[in-house]
Amino acid sequence: MAAQQGTLLGWALQTGVGETVVRTASRRSLLDRLAALFMALTVAAIAAYGTLKPDYNWDMVAYIATALENRISDPVALHAETWAEIDAGASEDEQFKLKKSNPYNLNQWENPADFQSQLSMYRVKVAYVALLRVLEPATGLINASLILSIVPAIGFGFLCLWWLQRENALQGAFVLVPVLLIADYSRMTSAVTPDMVLALVSIAALYSLLRGRDVLAGALLFSSVFIRPDNIILIFALLIAAVLFGWRKLPMAVTFVASLAACMLISKLGDHPGWWAHFYFSCVQIQNSMANFHPDFSLVAFAKGYARGVIVSLQNNDWPALLALLVAAWALLNKYGRMGTGRENALAFALAIGALGKFASFPLPDDRFYFVFIAGLAVVLIAAWKPRFEAMKSLSH
Repeated sequence: MAAQQGTLLGWALQTGVGETVVRTASRRSLLDRLAALFMALTVAAIAAYGTLKPDYNWDMVAYIATALENRISDPVALHAETWAEIDAGASEDEQFKLKKSNPYNLNQWENPADFQSQLSMYRVKVAYVALLRVLEPATGLINASLILSIVPAIGFGFLCLWWLQRENALQGAFVLVPVLLIADYSRMTSAVTPDMVLALVSIAALYSLLRGRDVLAGALLFSSVFIRPDNIILIFALLIAAVLFGWRKLPMAVTFVASLAACMLISKLGDHPGWWAHFYFSCVQIQNSMANFHPDFSLVAFAKGYARGVIVSLQNNDWPALLALLVAAWALLNKYGRMGTGRENALAFALAIGALGKFASFPLPDDRFYFVFIAGLAVVLIAAWKPRFEAMKSLSH
């Protein structure tokens, strides 16, 4: 400390104000409260922004139309009612973006039959569509779609905070918040997709698994495939982890089999076009109409879809870099014995391979498709790390 005493910093620390700052910064309870407040305010700000500045994205149009299908079957009438709902809340700029900003949107605006043909790819999110219909009498479909992003986002944020508190890692919120923001938490809260509902259910399932409540976790995971059927990837990754890390295998095996059966039934009843047609639409060439669209399998198109996914993921999205960073952190935490002897390693393994498996099964580049894996892995690792930021008391001596 002798070298420090001759510096401006050393002099500052020896003043009354400096000693008070150091004493305050060395109080763990205060920093824990500040970290919790930081995360709570961030969640509140994101929810407020999503309420005041919602993103009228294309998925909103499609999900509103899907929610109306149970009472309107005629393509022209469905198209008219859907756009009447959208136009009631959207600004002129938002209407232009949704209707005429690109050739695909323009075609969907001008051709009701083509528009209806797209809905088979949205119909399979049966629980999300059902929630829209449940909320509709009280809120209307537009507000219901916004609520189903904002309210789950609040629940997700506070469940993560509660997880950190239970693991005595509240100061980890100082690290978790930036990771969540980079992973697309704020944008997902403003947009209309099932992704925040899925994130809330999935994080609850992961915490249940950490606590050894396998049956509850299985029920939550099973329900998640009705929100997004592709969450079967997370369930399969957790099944692999259960086998390799010696969990109770039966609950996860039953969950996987039941979820797979549910996915197959959802796909059939929802008239989903199938994996390859959907892959071609999303990863190779967008189609104005999905009616009778059954392209022959092509290795060239298959490779093109994956090449596009890799390039766009690396250039325009953050999930690959975040995944690499988190896996490196996982390795370091293991090296220094911070991962514990419980299920933390198994969950980290499942979430890491799950993110890769999600891309391998369907190479969409957008961050939101990997949010469950990135956010879940971040919470698991930060809770195991338990970072501490309080100042060393010896600095004042």
